[in-house]
Amino acid sequence: MAEQTKEGDAKKRMALHFIPVRYKKKVVLPEKLIRELPKRLILFTTIQYHDQLEAWKKALTAAGKEVHTFKPKHSVAEGHLLGCGIEHWDVKADAFLYVGDGLFHPKALVINNDLPVYCYDPKRDAWQLMDDEDIALAKRKQRAAMSRFLMAKKVGVLVTTKYGQQRLVMALDLKKKYPDKEFYYLLFDSLDWQGLEDFPFLECFINTMCPRIGLDDTNKFAKPVLDIGALGYAW
Repeated sequence: MAEQTKEGDAKKRMALHFIPVRYKKKVVLPEKLIRELPKRLILFTTIQYHDQLEAWKKALTAAGKEVHTFKPKHSVAEGHLLGCGIEHWDVKADAFLYVGDGLFHPKALVINNDLPVYCYDPKRDAWQLMDDEDIALAKRKQRAAMSRFLMAKKVGVLVTTKYGQQRLVMALDLKKKYPDKEFYYLLFDSLDWQGLEDFPFLECFINTMCPRIGLDDTNKFAKPVLDIGALGYAW
């Protein structure tokens, strides 16, 4: 899939090609896992397994499960989960079922939802119920960062040039919304945590880059960092 721009813009932007890589082996959900799952489920997976999602949905439905799938706003298909898919899913359900390896993606599900997450890893043929203590800790840090931001006078705003994560217009709107504060805009390609130490006068940071930075990487910041989504902006 390629993104085409107008002829006048073609020289300014690099064409992007997204090539989904598929997992070749057939993935069958273990019967023991299916029996253990609660009745009402929200099903998600990553792109490499996505072509098998309908087969899992049929298997779960045949076992008496009620299965819901959704398309996150930054994803390319229904049931496709990205790490930045931090949304609230307003449906009556008992749990999420995530099929895929690693825990980075399913952590996005528990940030704005109070449902357990069952994670099945096809490569290891193993599953677990996600422990979200680290997410709870990150949420507490976000609340503390909000308090610091409300009191701060000088705030650093982290902005990236990366396609799909650049929110400069949103970041500049902060000056209108909070006229009593001084905002300093720090532009990066990839975030340089050590470089932030060159601005000791800043009291806290607002993250407008990947929304996971303010949740997963708070230990890398010497000062509080708040995701701009916490201020009422939509990612």
